[in-house]
Amino acid sequence: MAVLDYLNIKADVKLVLRDNLVELFMDKIIIADEISKAISQTQQIVPFSKRGILLSLQDAYDVASLVKENLDSPPEVGKKIGFTNRNIWDVYNVNAPIWGPITSKSVSFTETNFQKIDLSRFCEPRIEPEVVICLKEKPHHSDENLNIFIDWIAPGFEIVDSIYPNWAFALPDTIATGGLHGCLVVGKKLIINNDVERDLVDLKVRLFKGASFEEEGTGANVLDGPVSAIRYLHKSLADIKNQVLLSSGNIITTGTMTDAKPVFPGEKWTGRFEGIIESELSVEFL
Repeated sequence: MAVLDYLNIKADVKLVLRDNLVELFMDKIIIADEISKAISQTQQIVPFSKRGILLSLQDAYDVASLVKENLDSPPEVGKKIGFTNRNIWDVYNVNAPIWGPITSKSVSFTETNFQKIDLSRFCEPRIEPEVVICLKEKPHHSDENLNIFIDWIAPGFEIVDSIYPNWAFALPDTIATGGLHGCLVVGKKLIINNDVERDLVDLKVRLFKGASFEEEGTGANVLDGPVSAIRYLHKSLADIKNQVLLSSGNIITTGTMTDAKPVFPGEKWTGRFEGIIESELSVEFL
């Protein structure tokens, strides 16, 4: 092959690759715009996976970052980890955990372990009882004893929401929306000065709707324990480009200990935590 022919082929390949990258970036912008509109207008849309749009994990997290920019989200104060409960993977057609940002607007704290929540801004909300952990330092390595980086733990309720009807989607669809995060209620904090990893594995929660018992869950359901879930998150964030890594002061809600339950205005839900966290957390929906 002549040198000139080789150079022409190489140039053509570069043009094709460049054009493909531009097209992919434009596709991400279009998808992010549609998701942003659905969230801001409390509307549901057909999952992209059902339209033949199969996003890679990297693409999905890129879209989520664009959505965050579109919505002019407040500063990120931590992460939510989703689908850490392997018992519900088949229910939601997923096969791995996800994560998304928690912002200063999406999290609230209650020292009385009671909070009222307006559901009008959500499409199809569900409630998840979770362990919330705050980091006092930035972790350095994923295999470290993460206990030394924990400042406090607390009971929490994450309200998750789906812009996809009937909670039917593929994993990348959920990532692209920001991990299905709606809001987070954090109960009374417990300052930590010792190793709590085993204690959090053994933690139990009994979930009630009014006086009706709904389900019991354990910390072990959360990717073998809430601290283990954070270890997974810390490692996985480094595997995806352009992610905000964990840092001092971050609040992390580690995933649901039970299945996510549909919620409606007028209901009161209570999580009775038993173990290292001995308290009740209640929310009333408006």
